[in-house]
Amino acid sequence: MRFITLYIIGFCLLLTNCKNDKVSEVIEETPEQKEARIISQKDIESFRYADFELSPDSRKAAADWQKYQELNTQIELLKKADLSFFNGDLLLLKTFLTELRTEMPESLKTNEINARITALDTKAQKLNSLLSIPNISKEDRLQGIKELLITVSNLNLQINKKFEFEKNNVFKPQ
Repeated sequence: MRFITLYIIGFCLLLTNCKNDKVSEVIEETPEQKEARIISQKDIESFRYADFELSPDSRKAAADWQKYQELNTQIELLKKADLSFFNGDLLLLKTFLTELRTEMPESLKTNEINARITALDTKAQKLNSLLSIPNISKEDRLQGIKELLITVSNLNLQINKKFEFEKNNVFKPQ
């Protein structure tokens, strides 16, 4: 009987103490605050970096590399502030990057180009996480976009160097 009485008294105390008089406020963003978080094409165009494109010889070698062509399409969309590919499902992005590496033409399979694709993989996954987490600052997101664009440019530069090196018939000393 004592336990039942203690239980009832405890339950009553719990009910009276759990009363919450605080009113939660909903803070709404102003249109200016919303605009300040959105990444625009103008923001991306303001980046200062060396943007390398493929040389004619490199273009011929990469012409049948479908995943590379798709990467270029997505980079052009990214430059227009379309973040959907890099903001999407991480598994799809990882699968795309794996296929990019596995479908690479034999003529491009060098350690240097593989290293640039590894860097691209890392920067793309980093950008995905920066874009997926809502409380990341706009500056950090822009920095992630810039790093990815630089990485793609470095991949293009490395592909160009490979064909320039072959064209000049430079032999490595052994």
